[in-house]
This record gives sequence, structure tokens and C-alpha cells, in this order.
Amino acid sequence: MLLIAMGLTACDDVRTDKAPEALPASQVCGGTLSAAGAAALRRIGGQEKYTELEDPGRWSPGTAAKRLEDSADSDYECSLYLEGDDSGTPLMMIGFTARKSHPDPSEAAKDPDHGQVLYPLGVYASVGGDTAASLFFECPTKRSEGGTRYVKASMYTSKGKMKADAGGKDRMAVLNDVSRALAEELGCAAKAKLPAEVPEALAG
Repeated sequence: MLLIAMGLTACDDVRTDKAPEALPASQVCGGTLSAAGAAALRRIGGQEKYTELEDPGRWSPGTAAKRLEDSADSDYECSLYLEGDDSGTPLMMIGFTARKSHPDPSEAAKDPDHGQVLYPLGVYASVGGDTAASLFFECPTKRSEGGTRYVKASMYTSKGKMKADAGGKDRMAVLNDVSRALAEELGCAAKAKLPAEVPEALAG
């Protein structure tokens, strides 16, 4: 019995110490990235493969949709790390929250100090500085605490881990792809107005 117990403990140790599987860019975040989105991620991180935070498992659109229906402020994120990076700091984190309203892009464009690059996606899409991107799209949810009309997708990236030549459109391409997959899962793809290809940023 002691030998069996020791064997089980050894197996458990092997499973615990096993490094997360490195995935091609096209397979991260539940395999939601298109060819263009995967290429954008490779430009951002400068690598072919990435690892995901697996707690309790890999991110998926189905689980994200369920979490969003259950809680407006779900902390369920797709967190991506550079392959071989054991610093504990992700390259990027993508998350979603249910919202009852959204910023007005026309009002934001009038403000010379808004500091955002706006994109004609959903109802509001912007890239701010070197680390943040957000995308609001119409997607009604029904929850016990009251329904919401919109979903906000957020991306936060680590400036120190991104490649210097990665642009804001690259970040928006990744965020848009993951958002499109979630909209499909929630049954609101038509209302979301998220095209397969990210258009150029709005002038100004």
C-alpha cells in the first residue's frame, strides 16, 4: 500500500510540475483567432507560440458566454504568456463585461485630448496608448440582476513584452476576433457589427 501511495504521489508531482502547453497563435483563446488575428498576435509578441493561464482550464467562448450571463463583471480572462516566460506577467489579458451603456465615439472624437485611436467597429472601439484597447458591441444579456444591452471587450498588454513595431491595429485585430467568437456564442453576431477584417482607424 505504501508503494502504491508513493506511486500516486509521484504521479501527482509530475502533473503539478508540468509546464503549460505552448500553443500556435491560431489556437489560443479557444482557437478564435483568424489568420489575420494570429498574424497580428505574432507581430505583438514576436513568437509563433504562446501559453495560457489554465485556471481551471483553457479559456473558451462557451464558458465566457456562460460566465457573462451569470455575472456582469466576470473576471474570466484569456491570459496569454510568451513561450518560455516564467516571470508571471502576461503578454496580454482579454476579458469581457456586460454593460448597459457605451461611450459615444462622436463625442470622443470632438475632444482633442481624448488620446484614443478610434475604429469603426461595434458601437465603440478604441486603442489607448501602448497598453489598452476596448471594444463595445451590442449584445443583450439576460441575468437575474437585470438585463444589459452591450458587451465590453477589454485588452491590457504589457508594454515591456510587446514588440516595438506592433501597432494599435494589431491589438484591435486580436480583440475583434475573440469578440466575434463570443458574439457568435451569445447569438448576437448580427447585432454586434464586428466585421471579419478590422478597418482602418477613423481620421482624427
